[in-house]
Amino acid sequence: MITSRPQMEEKTVSTEGEGPPVRRRHLMLKMRKLRQAADLSQEDAAKAMGWNRSKIHRIEYGRNQKIRAADIIALCRLYKVADAETDALAELARQSGKRGWWHRYSDILPGPYIEFEAEATVIRDFEITLIPGLLQTPEYMRAILDRAAGATDEEIQRRIDARIARQKILTRKQSPPRLWAIIDEGAIRRQVGSPEVMRGQLQHLIEMSCRPNIDIQILRFEEGAHAGVAGQFLILDFSGLDQVVYIEAEQDGFYLESSDQTSRYTLIFDKVQAAAGSTERSVAFLQALASGTEPPHLSGD
Repeated sequence: MITSRPQMEEKTVSTEGEGPPVRRRHLMLKMRKLRQAADLSQEDAAKAMGWNRSKIHRIEYGRNQKIRAADIIALCRLYKVADAETDALAELARQSGKRGWWHRYSDILPGPYIEFEAEATVIRDFEITLIPGLLQTPEYMRAILDRAAGATDEEIQRRIDARIARQKILTRKQSPPRLWAIIDEGAIRRQVGSPEVMRGQLQHLIEMSCRPNIDIQILRFEEGAHAGVAGQFLILDFSGLDQVVYIEAEQDGFYLESSDQTSRYTLIFDKVQAAAGSTERSVAFLQALASGTEPPHLSGD
């Protein structure tokens, strides 16, 4: 960040808890960079526009502030931005105010994670306890949610519907995200629901692994201690934005986005991925379990 500006401009955008949606984050970041490229402080820009400085600050850092396309166009003219880029940023401002499908489930999907997931270009998911949510069957989901304390049948069905809606990003026609899922063997062997539910879940993993944008690897017990023993996490990549690391917790979770933090988790994921071995070997493991036979030991592969 710029070190010569007042402290108000040096604060970073935090994504802990209820951070701004992805499109808005991208727009905010872009408007900061354009102002800085024009060699203007927030105070300079506000004075030139006849605005309060706080308005510039809200456009660049506001969590829940709606950004008007007209304001973006006016600022772009001040910053001498080309017409094509100005039009693109104005359209981004219009899009950032639109609600996605997930708002129908805001009561059961707290925090910004779902929008991050929906707009990610690459999702790297390391799971220890359960099958990744994007790869669960409805029967597997229900077997998990039936154990939720105090959940009504209606709440359970809404959560299942929301998770199925989430999964559609993997099969959409336009630019589906690349999913790298590394699943600990414990999550594969843990029986969730009946044996029939687990067989259906294993078969679903096999089928999904055939999709060109999905790679599934199983981290076998025989690998012993590994780089990911501290716990599961996801890394989300976005076009034109930095990565976000998501660590799930009750209600929502933690969002890490400093370069030091994301680089550390990327290294951990790479090491776990190397330990998990090839996708072909992982699919063979799943096929053996789905058919009721014990997979061979790694030394015998």
